[in-house]
Amino acid sequence: MTPRARTSGLATALAALLSTAAAAGEEILVIGQRIGPLDSADVVASVDVLGAEELQKQSAAEPLELLRRAPAVTIESFNQGIINADVGLRGFNTQGDVAHTKLLIDGIPSNHHVGLPDMKAVFPLEIERMEVVKGTNDPRYGLNNVAGNIHVITRKTGNERIARLLTGSFWTVEPQVLVASESDTLSQTYFAGYRGSDNRRDHARTDKVAGSAKWFYEPSRELRVGLILRGMLLDADAPGYLSAEDARSRPTASPAQSATDGGRQTTLHASVHLDHELTRGLSWQLKGYGQAFLRDRWVKFDPDLDQQLRIEDDRQYGAISVLTYRTRDPRALDLTVEWGVDYQLQDNRYQRIPTVARERRGPAFRDEDFMLHAAGSYVQASASPIKPIKLVAALRADRLAGAGSFLEQPGGEAARRVDYDLNDYGFIWQPKASVMVTPVKGQSLYANYGRTFQIGTGKGAYAVQGTPLDPSINDGWEIGYRSSVFPWITSHLAFWEQRASGEVRDKGDGSGDLENVGETVRRGFDVELTLRPYDFLSVWGAFSRTFSEQVEPGPALAANKGKELNHVPSFSAKGGIDVHPARDLLVSLFFHAQGDYHLNKENFTPEQGARKVGDYVVVNASAAYDVTEAISVGAEVSNLLDQSYDTSIWYKDFGATGAQHNPGNARSAYVTGTLSF
Repeated sequence: MTPRARTSGLATALAALLSTAAAAGEEILVIGQRIGPLDSADVVASVDVLGAEELQKQSAAEPLELLRRAPAVTIESFNQGIINADVGLRGFNTQGDVAHTKLLIDGIPSNHHVGLPDMKAVFPLEIERMEVVKGTNDPRYGLNNVAGNIHVITRKTGNERIARLLTGSFWTVEPQVLVASESDTLSQTYFAGYRGSDNRRDHARTDKVAGSAKWFYEPSRELRVGLILRGMLLDADAPGYLSAEDARSRPTASPAQSATDGGRQTTLHASVHLDHELTRGLSWQLKGYGQAFLRDRWVKFDPDLDQQLRIEDDRQYGAISVLTYRTRDPRALDLTVEWGVDYQLQDNRYQRIPTVARERRGPAFRDEDFMLHAAGSYVQASASPIKPIKLVAALRADRLAGAGSFLEQPGGEAARRVDYDLNDYGFIWQPKASVMVTPVKGQSLYANYGRTFQIGTGKGAYAVQGTPLDPSINDGWEIGYRSSVFPWITSHLAFWEQRASGEVRDKGDGSGDLENVGETVRRGFDVELTLRPYDFLSVWGAFSRTFSEQVEPGPALAANKGKELNHVPSFSAKGGIDVHPARDLLVSLFFHAQGDYHLNKENFTPEQGARKVGDYVVVNASAAYDVTEAISVGAEVSNLLDQSYDTSIWYKDFGATGAQHNPGNARSAYVTGTLSF
């Protein structure tokens, strides 16, 4: 695709939404009838889509960083080897202590047992689009779908052969190759990619190789079956964290205790996909999968602490079935009914072993072997009783079970293994409802309510406490407005709130236990605007304001009542300008910024007092030029103004206490060359 056909990140998102206009209430011309299950755009909520062209031209050390262009999404880059980034939605932090965002790749869940989303096995060139659904209104998913979900859809059809090479600062090299062919009945897509980089900081080398193969057979219009195989190998050093002073005075340094820190990760995935139109208007989709996230990680956060080898062996097996009925009778109020059932088995092993310079020095002092069964089902119906109004109602229920064996060593006693069952959470019922009114074409008002749930992760989900924990119930609502009356301006405004009955999070002290921070509330507003006054110019921006509060933290944490939740930026802002000075040339400016936040739930640290930290603004620039129909070149400058900032600040209250900083990259430059052959 030539530069003149490209748009900004938000413009791409809004353009993609035109094809799934249910979320925005916009009317479009559709040739034929939709079949298959409901998708992200059928959720009457805040939905954003990032398109392929915007994603594929970026340089990203961690694929989750591609979401920096998505409105109201925050990304934290840890830069700690195989532990590299986390994503934040709806006021939930990016510290990895609360599982709150469901990630799916081609419809298959891709979260670790602790809830962290993982898309390391996917490279930018392979991505077709990324869909972000925010809030509590989506009934399709249960476990980890607390504040929303992200769906990564990869390329599976077409006739194309593309090779792309990116190279630039920090000895970064990233070749990618995609080959796709399609006949009347069979489509085949193959991808291979490698990324190697020294990165900015010392002892931060990463090497990653990934590949995938996809076959889809479509003998008739009514039937499609497919197989997806994917694998990834990652070897990465970890530079460790720095004090605030060192992060400013010598940001490329790596502390001595981190000299042998790092890790390896292997990801393996296989899934089968079936889409079948059973009868006119009735379709069935079935997915089955098996996958593994295998990680070995060596860490030493403090010179006075021992190095640890942390072994994670996550194996997941599951199936997802969706039966969808769409009426073909114009007198039937545009009725759609969907029934979904999903199941996942997690077979997990987690160990921590003392080491010195990666050599084992004794038995495991933390050893957990546990299984989790997660089953869920939902029914959703939507109808338009009169033309301008759409009503949607859904009910979801989830049931969890499992058992685990955990190594325990009470004070003064010998270590022993103890078996625990998963907390009995019972059936977790989650009603959803929404309404959308489209009084005139291009103008829509919507409101929704939804309930989601959160449970503990790892050891914290099992009945190791005296009193079993109930699930934390999250009730949320959203009121929004979308406008696209004129082709040169589109906008979106949303107000939202999400309240948790008893939020739990990892203690972060290495024990694997959880703490209950009690009732919490998050609320805010999101604003998006895109202007296209001329064919050669596009300007877009998005701003989100977030407020959080510990409403009722409980007697043990009574002093925290009314204080803000930690690591929740006060705002997120991003925007850009795309200009076509010539027919085949695109020049872009893009910025992303976030507000400051408190480092702990007490809102006070000895170093900072009550002061917030973590705010920054980063500006990037890029250009793309089509040399011929088959060859294009590009250039990107990240952190154009060479700002000094931190991509992550972690406050640890063990060992040598204090805030631990990971400095962001200085100004860096990358060039790309793309060949279609």
